[in-house]
Amino acid sequence: MSSTDNQKQREFDIASAWLSSAPSAASLSNDVKLELYGLFKFISTSAGPPGGRPSIFSPTPRAKYDAWVAQLSKYASAGENGINAARDRYVVIAKEIGWSGDNDDDEEVDLENLDTEPSAIRKDKGKSQQDNPIGGVKVSVMSEEGEQGDTNSPLHDAVIANRLEEVRALIKKGYIINDKDEFGYTPLHLAADRGHAEMTSLLLLLGADRDVKDEDDLTPITLAEISGRDDVVAILALR
Repeated sequence: MSSTDNQKQREFDIASAWLSSAPSAASLSNDVKLELYGLFKFISTSAGPPGGRPSIFSPTPRAKYDAWVAQLSKYASAGENGINAARDRYVVIAKEIGWSGDNDDDEEVDLENLDTEPSAIRKDKGKSQQDNPIGGVKVSVMSEEGEQGDTNSPLHDAVIANRLEEVRALIKKGYIINDKDEFGYTPLHLAADRGHAEMTSLLLLLGADRDVKDEDDLTPITLAEISGRDDVVAILALR
């Protein structure tokens, strides 16, 4: 690193440490929290997130993954200049919510642990405090209720739970196979994202529309591809 790079990294380190205990950080909008998270991860790794994009049934990890990718896409092409630009943006946000730019104490901050889940505990000089993913700000994007199957539709719930016979029975009772839930997903979207191959085949047999799009303009096969459900992708690709 050049002297300029080292200076910017030092300023970023201090800003992220300040955010770990700043009361004003808690009132930030989720969009800003996610931007900070993505910046923190990109600056810390100079790379993108490992593994595939989390399932739609894990909304918070999925949103954090997307935030990280967004910052990677924005800054990575500029190399070290991009990393410095990301550091500058992170510091600007910290200053906007009250950071003076000074290091209020000389405590050594364990930056390696700034990215753990909020339930983890960091001890600085024997003092425990909640540790959160962007230098202290908890990213709470949306409720994770419903991840195990608790929608307003018995049909969608049955698909999530992979209950084939129940799905057959519900369709016979008149439930609409291409009906969308509150998030814009049809039963086929849910089966594809979950990787329920047999359920996917059943829904297609019962008349599910394989080309229907959710609120993000994603089809079931796209969700299957994103989630790495190769067997489901193969089923949906057949015409």
